[in-house]
Amino acid sequence: MLSAILHGKKTGTGFAGTRLKIGETQGAEDVLTSTVFERIAYLPNETFTQFIKCLFNEKEDTGYLKEIDFWLAWKWNSSFVEPDVLLTGSNGQSVIIEAKRYDYLQQQYAEQLAKELIAASQNGIANPILLTIGGMAEYNEKSLNHLRKQVEYELTKFSCTFSYKIYCVSWQDVYLALDKAVKHHKNEAFLLRLLSDIREAYEWHGIRYQPRQWLSGLSKHTLTNFTFPSIFKQEKSWERLVPMNIERTKFPSFLGVKDE
Repeated sequence: MLSAILHGKKTGTGFAGTRLKIGETQGAEDVLTSTVFERIAYLPNETFTQFIKCLFNEKEDTGYLKEIDFWLAWKWNSSFVEPDVLLTGSNGQSVIIEAKRYDYLQQQYAEQLAKELIAASQNGIANPILLTIGGMAEYNEKSLNHLRKQVEYELTKFSCTFSYKIYCVSWQDVYLALDKAVKHHKNEAFLLRLLSDIREAYEWHGIRYQPRQWLSGLSKHTLTNFTFPSIFKQEKSWERLVPMNIERTKFPSFLGVKDE
């Protein structure tokens, strides 16, 4: 499916065009989400566990991946709430994922996140982790705390007092955590192919999977040899050129002058 979309195949993909470009398709955000998490679902148990630890900086543990669901329709009041992904771990821990398409662009909103938490509680999910991926203008503690307060305020409107946790990561954070988990398990060939698929999806979306490296962060190297390489030396000057003693004085025919 991913290869068909990347190469602009129409049949069965729901996309039209040749060599599809970002911004020219609808539903591209869902393609990114499914591409990443469908592959994460195939991780070996140990690699998945390591991925979760890397993603949450060793603060959370879900055990092995027991179940993964995409776009569940949870009833909420007279409408439905649809989180992008629900991960259920072998220890019973649930991770609700709300993914947005871009990093460093504010697309996550407290009202939507609060509704997902309420709907999860009404569907029997206790103590969930709500993980937002992408959709934040900044990924720092100040921005996270601001979003937490907004979500808490929305929940108080419905007198909700259940326990939950919120984490915010970028798409780049997801890739780096996955890359670290794969390296931890000796870079097996099929895991490297999995990473390659995700990199292609990121590139199609214009998302960086490696952090920028600024000039100020590059290591310095001091030159100790002050002599120029020999390729820059002038071995001969015009004064020392050797005469060729050409006897023929007529121009060759390719210059347009005919012999008399």
